[in-house]
Order: sequence, then C-alpha cells, then structure tokens
Amino acid sequence: MIKAAAMPPGGIRLGPWFTPTRIALIVWGLMSLIAIAANWRAIETLDLGDTDDAMRMAQVRDLLAGQGWWDLTQYRVNPAGGGVLMHWSRIVDAPLAIGILMLQPLFGPAMAERIVMAAWPPLLGAALSVACALGYRNLSDRRIAYVVPLFLIMSGYILVQFRPLRVDHHGWQILLAMLVMAQALRPASWGSGLFGGLFAAALLAVSIEGMPMAALFGGLAALRWALNGRGDDRARLCGYMGALAGGAMLFQFATRGPAGLVGTWCDSLSAPYMAALVAAAAVVFAATSANPARMSTRFLLLILGGAAAAGALVWTEPLCAKGPFAALDPIVVDFWYRNVLEGQPLWAAKAQDMIHVLVPSFIGLVGALFAWRGAPVAADRRNWATVIAALLGAAALSLLVFRSVSTAHLFALPGCAWLGLRAWTWARTIRAAVPRILASAMATLTLPLLGSMAVAALLSLAVPALRAEEARAAARLADANRYRDNCLDGAAIADVNRLPPTTLLTPIDLGAPLVFWTPHRLVATPHHRNKEAMADTIRVFAGDPAAAKALVRRQQAAMIVYCRTANDFARYRRARKDGLAAQLYAGNPPSWLEAVPIESRAGLAVWRVKGDRTPVQAGRKRSAAPFMQ
Repeated sequence: MIKAAAMPPGGIRLGPWFTPTRIALIVWGLMSLIAIAANWRAIETLDLGDTDDAMRMAQVRDLLAGQGWWDLTQYRVNPAGGGVLMHWSRIVDAPLAIGILMLQPLFGPAMAERIVMAAWPPLLGAALSVACALGYRNLSDRRIAYVVPLFLIMSGYILVQFRPLRVDHHGWQILLAMLVMAQALRPASWGSGLFGGLFAAALLAVSIEGMPMAALFGGLAALRWALNGRGDDRARLCGYMGALAGGAMLFQFATRGPAGLVGTWCDSLSAPYMAALVAAAAVVFAATSANPARMSTRFLLLILGGAAAAGALVWTEPLCAKGPFAALDPIVVDFWYRNVLEGQPLWAAKAQDMIHVLVPSFIGLVGALFAWRGAPVAADRRNWATVIAALLGAAALSLLVFRSVSTAHLFALPGCAWLGLRAWTWARTIRAAVPRILASAMATLTLPLLGSMAVAALLSLAVPALRAEEARAAARLADANRYRDNCLDGAAIADVNRLPPTTLLTPIDLGAPLVFWTPHRLVATPHHRNKEAMADTIRVFAGDPAAAKALVRRQQAAMIVYCRTANDFARYRRARKDGLAAQLYAGNPPSWLEAVPIESRAGLAVWRVKGDRTPVQAGRKRSAAPFMQ
C-alpha cells in the first residue's frame, strides 16, 4: 500500500485523499474536458477523422438494428459479392451499443449516438490512466504512480487514440497492453499469470496485431522460469499460457460463435492462431511438470514449445506464415496499402514523424536503464528489466509497423517519469533562482511530447530541409481539412441522401464515410478483406478505360461518386492519363455516364451509369444516419 504523505512526488506533501487512482482520474478528467472543448465543432458535425471510426459505427448501427451478435458481415459493402465479413471484434462494439441503448430513451437515437461517440473514448482513456498508475506503482520509485498520469497525457501518439469520436479499436489495444504489463509487474504467482493471460487473450480477440505483445510477455515469463526454475515463476508461466490459450478460445466463441473456432483467417484471431497457442501451452505444461533441474534442458523444452506453436500455425493454415496481407492483389498493395501509413515501417514516414516516434522511446529507455542499475532490491531490478524488455520489443516493432508506436510509448512512460522525477528533484536543490528555473524547465523535457518537440525544433534549426518538410505537412493537413469540409458538407450529403438507395462505386477512402452518412451500398471501403472489389474499383478509376464500364457493371454499381480533391482520386488520375479518373477530372466523361446535379461547395461529384433504372430525382428517403433526419 502506498502512503501518499510518505511518497510525495518532487518533495511536495500530499494529503491521504490524493491516491494515485484519484490523481489519475483528476488529471485525465481535466485533459478530457479540454479535448472535448477543442473538438466541439467536430462533435457537432460528427467530423470523423478516420474511415475506421465511420465503419465501426456502421457495424454498431447494424447490431442495434437487429443484425446477429455473431454475424459480423457488412452487407452494405460489396453487395455483388454478398457483403464483407469484417475482421473486427464485438468487444469494441458492445459498450458503444450499450451506451446508445441506455441513452436513447432520454435523448433519442441521434443525440444518444453523438454523446456516446464523444464520451466513450475519453472514458476508456480514464481506465488507461488508472491502469498506468496502479500498474507502475510496483516499480522501485513509488512516486511514479503519482506522476505517470501527467506523462500519459503528454504522449501524443497515445492521446490521439482516446480523443472524442475515436471509437475504433486502437484505444482498446493500448489499454489491454497496459493491463498485461501491470500483471507482469506483480509478484510471480498463478493469479498474476492467469490475469495476464486473460488480458492478452482479449487483446488478441480485439486485434491479431496484439500477437507480438502477447508472445513477448509469454516469452518473459518463460525466460524467468528457464533461468532459475523457481516455483512461483513456474506458476506464473503456466497461468499465463493456460489463460492465453483458453481465453483466446473463450473470447472467440463469445464474439464469433462456432464459426469463429473453425475459421482460418490470417488477419484476426482464428483456428491457426488458437492451434499455435494450444500447442505452446501444452509443451509448457509438460515442461514445467517435468521441471528439469538443468537450465539448458529448460531452455531446450521452451524452444520446442515455440517450434510446436509455429508448426501448428503453418499446418493449420500455411498462408498465415506470409502475413495477413499476402493475398492482396498487387494493384491494391500499390494504390492503397502502401499509402496506409500506420501499416508501413517507420522509414516510410516523414523525418518529423520519426523524431516524435523515436525520442519518447529513447528517453524512456534511458530512464529505465538508470532505474534498473540503481535499484537496490532484486525484485525491483526484475521489474525494471521487464519494462526494458517490453519497451525494446515494442519499440523494435514500431520500427517495422508504425501503428505500434503507441504501445512503445506506453511502456516508455515509467522510464520517462523516473528520469523526470530525478531531474526535477535535482533542479529544486539549486539555490540560485535563474539556474534553478532553467534546470526545472529542462526537467519537463522528459515529458514525451515536450521532449520530442524540443528535439524536432533543434534539428529544424540545424537542417533546413526539416523546416520545409514541416511546412509541406501543414499544407497537406490544411488540404485534408478542406476535403472534409468541402466534399462531405451537409448540403452535398443531403442531396446524396435524396437519391433512392443504390450501389455506389467510389474511390476506396470515400467508401466508409458514405456508409456512415448515407443509406447507400458501396462497392469498396478501405478494408482489406474486400480485396477483389477493391482491385476492381482501382482498375475502374486508374486502369484500362475500355474495361471500366464492364467492371462497373460486374460490381452492380448504379452511380459513381468521387471527390476531386481526395488523395486517392489524385493517385488514380495521375496513374493513367486516359483513365476514368483523369477523364472525370478534366470534365471529359465517357458516354456511358451522365451527371447527377448535387449541391456541393467543392469537389463531390455524382455520375449515373446510363441504362440503370435508378431515378435521379426522388423525395428524401430515410437515412441510415439518424442525425441527418
């Protein structure tokens, strides 16, 4: 138990009421109020910053409209192919749907949805803030539990996943990763292993992207048992692997039903991954039951467990060894996947982004290494070693896959906080006012956002090319804001909604917002399981113009909708000068299309495929988005 008065941060005495949990909630609550105020206009207009947020809410609406809990098919996407089975989890959908159901009698469906979309991400972030305070309190410097919420709200790549309207699964991934870490920092026991394994299983159910972290913490538990063979480490390892394998099957059945246990998808938790987990757990149980005295034998048995897991995965579904995107058409990879920054390696990002990614991880690693070296107790050194190993693993993963940055920064927080506390404490001992103020200001640079901003500013002064890149990034952000304001303005969406529901073919990135805002069906959205329709869409806009009409007919699209200023539409028209995108942009459409007049401040255009029987003039129909009525 931490006594607040005995563990003051920076020498400041706090009353007993100010526990780490209460401080975490206060700090996060104040930050959330600021975030809601800053995003008020976006909340009013439901200006979603990510296509996945739009599709997530479409899934939730379908669930509330009566679609089966185990049925994750999005029937309004790729209707010619019978819909798209999404790789997402009902774990993320459930609290959104429950919140809307609870608020709907009081506020109506439109306002209930808006309130939940604005409030749920910060509420999930509050749970993360508390998890950080409680999880990191087991480290050697108990003051970290008090100050880590401040370092959390100064971690930009984490904070952005909990902003209002950010309803997709990334916040869940961060929270569950922290819960696994918290159990890893507890004393070794069956209980810490079981809870850690269950949280890791939930992480896999939310997204298979969590597999490296689940494997990393399993590897750490195995390493500790292999090094010393102690009973408590054996208990943790068995608890973790048993709960990971069993929990994965439990969560899979609960969220996908019997079909989820036998499916062989490579982009989500499915039979190949569960087979690997069961194989690894079986070997671990056998090895720990034998409990060989020799360290080398324990290591050999654990290596055998890893080989068994890999063999079970490949035997169940060989394609999964190539990764979840191996089956994508090359044209989809070139025009879409390589332009999704979160799935690319760090070196594909801009230099400014690299700085903001690397600096917090580096500060956290330096602080954790100093804390490990200075810890006087073996248990404290083991905990800091856990933080260091997890941070190194997550940071290495963030170099290969950009979306892993937030997890790396999460594990960097205790090292940053330890270093910041030491720097602040030292600065307060300086008697001269000016040096003390300067030293205190320098201590604040251990806050992830401030530290990376300072490094970026210094490098920009030294390297003029960085300043030019920053200006280009600001211009691109302004263009993106104009795209949302102009192409998806209320007047244009209202006109599109007046058209009878039909199937639209759009550039890929525009698909999900139109699923969210309109009652229409879409050929393709930026979701990779719809790979054939995505390939057809790209070929319509950027491929052989003679084949475009036949592809449109094959996808049963009655209308083509695009935004002139969208990035993907620009890629299509630059790819082929005589392609459909270039013809439409130049105002020279093919003869099989006719314009549908809509009101739009700029950019959004609708064309009807001649010969289709869908009328272009009709009264207003009921929208799939209740707030548009």
